[in-house]
Amino acid sequence: MPLPDTDRTIAALATPPGGGALAIIRLSGPAAFRIAARFTSPPQPAPAHRLVRMLQVKDGSRLLDTAVAVFFRGPSSYTGQDTVELTCHGSPYITRTILNLAVRAGAALAAPGEFTLRAFLNGKLDLAQAEAVGSLIAAGGEAAHRASLAQVRGELSGRVRALKGSAVRLLAELEARLDDLYEETPPVRIAAFLRGAAALEKETRGLAAGFETGRGIREGIRVVITGAPNSGKSSLLNALLGYDRAIVSPVAGTTRDTLETKTEIAGFSVVFTDTAGLNAAARGKLETEGIRRAEKAVSEADIILLLKDSSVPRTASDKLAALKAGELAAPGTPVIKLLTKADLRPAARGARGLKTSCRTGAGLAGLRRVLVAKQQRAFREGAQAPVIFARHFEALSAAAAELARLQAIMKEKEPPLELAAEHLRGSLNALGSILGETSPEEVLADIFKNFCVGK
Repeated sequence: MPLPDTDRTIAALATPPGGGALAIIRLSGPAAFRIAARFTSPPQPAPAHRLVRMLQVKDGSRLLDTAVAVFFRGPSSYTGQDTVELTCHGSPYITRTILNLAVRAGAALAAPGEFTLRAFLNGKLDLAQAEAVGSLIAAGGEAAHRASLAQVRGELSGRVRALKGSAVRLLAELEARLDDLYEETPPVRIAAFLRGAAALEKETRGLAAGFETGRGIREGIRVVITGAPNSGKSSLLNALLGYDRAIVSPVAGTTRDTLETKTEIAGFSVVFTDTAGLNAAARGKLETEGIRRAEKAVSEADIILLLKDSSVPRTASDKLAALKAGELAAPGTPVIKLLTKADLRPAARGARGLKTSCRTGAGLAGLRRVLVAKQQRAFREGAQAPVIFARHFEALSAAAAELARLQAIMKEKEPPLELAAEHLRGSLNALGSILGETSPEEVLADIFKNFCVGK
């Protein structure tokens, strides 16, 4: 898929569609000033940088609206090109007509993300920063906002450039020997070289390890509530949300499907999934399908809440729920055992788990802290700065794999320096792809097509 022609002038609505008090229409490209001058009065064909004017927007001789126009001269603009931003009234008729006037005057409607794509192509942002613009717009909580903002400001890019710098220094040691036809350069100090390569691989893998934490920050921590029928799953969901989202009934088996709801805890997005009870004596297609969906949700969870009604003895369904949680949990997924209905007389002593009561609120504050503890720890340790997308994770993993192969070669009795240098170049290419230095057009087009129009 080819990239759009950056020599054309583009226009788009930069605020959400629909009615509103105000709207912003953005034009960017070589002819942005000339095109805007064709339907604004008095025309500003050669405005100064950062000039602000109150102009009339006209459709021929007919007054359409009065707008505030801000002019930015390239390269000192978001896109690096001449840019005009018109703030008008938010009537859908007005915005639609202004866009039509811009197109009639020679502009093309912008593709999704095309303004940010131009910023990247003109060196205003690297690719990691450009991707973070999209996640900043989509941020649904404080933590996602902070992490995305850190990446827009270049914190991930700085880490990647530091890794590249270390790889370049290692490569320079090898190439100095490869270019030495007369063998005047001393041999590579293998032990020191291997220490440097091992440290670089460790740092690269450490950065990649932030992918799961970053995903939880961006998309929300997936918390699945599971247990035997009538163990208090729906009551717990409602108590954690602070309102009635799920139907609660003393009749076992009320929940027959998964019920997903997002909320925010301490600035972190948390996606709760209430599930059907895991009934050891399940009967009927409806209940069986509900259990199948519950098991699927458990297998995809970041955190599993395993509920046990503390007011009744352990049942076959309790045993089944515990067995399935252990079997289906992804490696490293924590299973938090909760003893629910702690306001009632316990059926047995010595049961292990966090005691909670949806009626009195006991244990719920502690549970909320536990759910976001990992992300809070990451923020305290500074690991939140790089928001690692799947593309970044793949590139960092590829770079680390190349460094591992490099070390294996350099441990040979007579290491082939040409092959070792190729693995270092492979690592550099992988790291460069994060910044957009080695990314093909297809990758760039795929990234920016997911942006909103007007950004």
